[in-house]
Amino acid sequence: MINLYRQQQFQLYNSARNYFIARPNALIELERFLTNHIVSLVQSNLAEIKNDYNEASYLYPFWENYPPEDRGRQPIMDQYPWLEVGEHAIGAKLPRLLVNSFDVRDTGIPTGADQRFVISSKNILEATQGFTNSAWLFIDIKSVGPRDDQDHTRPPAKVLFSYLIIA
Repeated sequence: MINLYRQQQFQLYNSARNYFIARPNALIELERFLTNHIVSLVQSNLAEIKNDYNEASYLYPFWENYPPEDRGRQPIMDQYPWLEVGEHAIGAKLPRLLVNSFDVRDTGIPTGADQRFVISSKNILEATQGFTNSAWLFIDIKSVGPRDDQDHTRPPAKVLFSYLIIA
């Protein structure tokens, strides 16, 4: 079973890679479309996202024991594992919001708390100039707490996006 789809996936990957190398504007348009859509989605649901994120302050007894031992020092007093809070509070919400605009499929990729799935729509087909109606969407959310060292962190609850296209 391990090798059952390996050659097919390799061929699909190379087909998509060659297509976008020859047509970089199609890739740029797809990235523009997805970025604008997700930013709009986050902005229109910002109050709900912020409330869910801030809810962690009421659940400190659960979060204080959450950080894995191998991810650095344990929280002290009111410190939270804000990275995980953001990934769980915001990351779980985005796929539910995306289903209003896309068919969303989980693909079995081991991801931890990162969000990685395939989205499909006729808008993706248009953005890729008829090549594909689907794209991998990888969303990695990073967030920090108020007492984190700001010189070594990103702005609080900043959402980072990256895309990998498939056929």
